[in-house]
Amino acid sequence: MVVPASVDPRGPHAMFEFSTPEYRLTARGVAHVVAPETWDGPGVADAIESLLTHAGHDGPVVGCIPFDTARPAALYIPEDVTWRQATGGDDVGEGSGDGSVPTAMQGAASSTPVSLPDSPGYRRAVARAVERIDAGDLEKVVLARTAVLDADEDFDIDRLVYDLGVANPHAYVYRTNIDATDGSACGEGTLVGASPELVLRSRRGAVTSFPLAGSVPRDRENPARDRDLTRGLLNSPKDRAEHAHVVRQVGEVFHRYAESVVVPEAPGVVSTPVILHLGSRITGRLPQAGSPGAFMRMLYDLHPTPAVCGWPTATARDVITELEDFDRGMYSGLVGWVDAEGNAEWALSLRGGVVSGSRAQLFAGAGIVSGSVPEEEHRETATKFATFARVLQNQQRRPVTV
Repeated sequence: MVVPASVDPRGPHAMFEFSTPEYRLTARGVAHVVAPETWDGPGVADAIESLLTHAGHDGPVVGCIPFDTARPAALYIPEDVTWRQATGGDDVGEGSGDGSVPTAMQGAASSTPVSLPDSPGYRRAVARAVERIDAGDLEKVVLARTAVLDADEDFDIDRLVYDLGVANPHAYVYRTNIDATDGSACGEGTLVGASPELVLRSRRGAVTSFPLAGSVPRDRENPARDRDLTRGLLNSPKDRAEHAHVVRQVGEVFHRYAESVVVPEAPGVVSTPVILHLGSRITGRLPQAGSPGAFMRMLYDLHPTPAVCGWPTATARDVITELEDFDRGMYSGLVGWVDAEGNAEWALSLRGGVVSGSRAQLFAGAGIVSGSVPEEEHRETATKFATFARVLQNQQRRPVTV
């Protein structure tokens, strides 16, 4: 089921939170729902521009955009907005000009084992995707899998958000109410997570993207091996090629919309509590610096990047539809905000899931390229599950199986 834009599934108790290392945005209630004539980049951009600029609303518009941008997003102006400045910390989007990335996002990851699902079907899907890639059908596809946790008692969303922030202090920690979608195991619930990835930010027209692609699980209990893994990731032909697909596509979009574009020649490594990523900071300047519509057109043109879809995009979408056995909905979509002056920040909705009562649906994916090994990609998704699974486990105060 897809709810029309005129229907507001959030109601007066809507809650939206978006925390970065620099600030926390908390929004309650719904004042105005974004209702474009068409659910595409130009349609959404025009609707937001009209709502924020011509109708005299300051905003911000907040919410989430699904993986499939042809489907309705959940975007609205809240009734009440609170901004709080963070106490400090490095912004994961602030690497040096040469493309190196600070060792950020190192939070206090729990070492408590989490029982994670085995998925033979996912391994088979990866193997089939590699066959398609080697046959020349496409260069990369991101395949995801999902797992469902049924707990003994309802989850406390406020506590989940707090725990995610403590464990991932340099992530984009988010929560927002969503409606039921086809294939959802939770139905209507709360999308919550701690994303490592900035898709697009604008500050007075200065735009930044920080795509991550190419990953390896960490070994934090063995610092020497962790350093070896970092060096290995930087020198991995497979991971460098996977990262290059993403940077190339993001760079092309930047050159279409922005001036003074800077794309680093080589990536750096971003360290999260559980995984290492190759990352590149891409920057530019929008000619229409104060336009929320111009920003949203660029955002929709970027999404989905090869970091969550693949390349070429259309073929990768088809392969995802063929090989994944669930509806992504808002997973691997976008979550964030944009205001009347064109300032904005949007992250990928990753490292989390949908929570409704005592049920949680988790999601995780991995980029598949030529040379990908099904067992290794399965292990990577298990590592990514752990970001959210551990906070679920800590709240239940017992081991959980998803």
